[in-house]
Amino acid sequence: MGNDLTYDESQGEVMSATIDAGSVPTSSDAITPDWLSSVFGRDEPVTISSVAVEPIGVGIGIMSLLFRLTPTYESGRGPSSLVAKIAPPYEMVRMIAAGYRFYETEVAIYRNLSPELGLRPPELYYAAHEPASDDFVILMEDLSHLRTDDQVEGCPIEDARAVIHHLALHHAHWWQDQRLAEPYIPKFSRPPYPQFNAQAGSQSWPVVEERFGHLISDRIRALASRWPEVGPPLLEDIENHPLTLCHGDMRLDNIFFHDDDASTVSLVDWAIASAAAGVNDLGYFMSQSLSVADRRTYERELTRLYFDTLLEHGVTDYSFDEFWLGYRRSVLFCLCYPLQAGAVELVNDRAVDLATIMLDRSMSAILDLDADLVAL
Repeated sequence: MGNDLTYDESQGEVMSATIDAGSVPTSSDAITPDWLSSVFGRDEPVTISSVAVEPIGVGIGIMSLLFRLTPTYESGRGPSSLVAKIAPPYEMVRMIAAGYRFYETEVAIYRNLSPELGLRPPELYYAAHEPASDDFVILMEDLSHLRTDDQVEGCPIEDARAVIHHLALHHAHWWQDQRLAEPYIPKFSRPPYPQFNAQAGSQSWPVVEERFGHLISDRIRALASRWPEVGPPLLEDIENHPLTLCHGDMRLDNIFFHDDDASTVSLVDWAIASAAAGVNDLGYFMSQSLSVADRRTYERELTRLYFDTLLEHGVTDYSFDEFWLGYRRSVLFCLCYPLQAGAVELVNDRAVDLATIMLDRSMSAILDLDADLVAL
């Protein structure tokens, strides 16, 4: 049996359920009216006569496939539209996801922590994961009514301020929380994750060098080519810092803005959530979601906003010097994101543009901060 749950929209709470192992869809063709009827008809009968399935996020999502579902109800009720997330068929992506337990983690995070995530996730309707195959499915709220920014274009500064404020509030809430010890929350500082990071880096680098080598300076090439020596010690060092619940994929394409409620920012894609140093989320967002020019102009202001918000909301025994060193190291470590993203299947021109801009911004941030000089 898989790990699964359903969401009863009429009751407003998560309801436990079981489902046969073979019923986790592995393609959009498997998201049929009968399958969707079984999901939404756990407690009261629901009959869905048809379902329109539309691919979304192509060239935005890297590790998963996303579809917007529009069901037609013959009887019963459910959401008028929703989003389905499933695993892709690409070998390199599946290898990375399995090594880090991304799909298992996201299902568990939605299942256990949704109500307490300060960066409000979409409402959950159903989630299931099959350990043997690592196939999964998540059915969630359609957030298309909210505003988004394009990561390739870069985050406008006012939106960046909002994101960083809410990120700091979320991290302060989870700062050194005892629930971070729960087994479903990964600790990437511990085996086998540093070792897998080394393996993924060594396998990704030749592909990235072939595709993007003309963009890479000698100084960055020296880092990337010996990633198995650079990345794992930075992961292991997380144990020496205060921990919080990190989102792990804190990039602009995953962020939705509530223009009618400035107190809310919604984040999707919790697959890389972990117990880690909060600056890991900050360093990733700053180094790869802002344009190079905006990061250079606003970096001190935005990093200070994050640090001051932590202190204003109860974080103690955390000096600015410790924070700033951690920030530079997080920017260095986050080079692994474009290294791995640049090696997977790039499905269209937008995916190529995204991988290229992530790499360019990451390299610029490392050099501007001399982050390679604080490697362990």
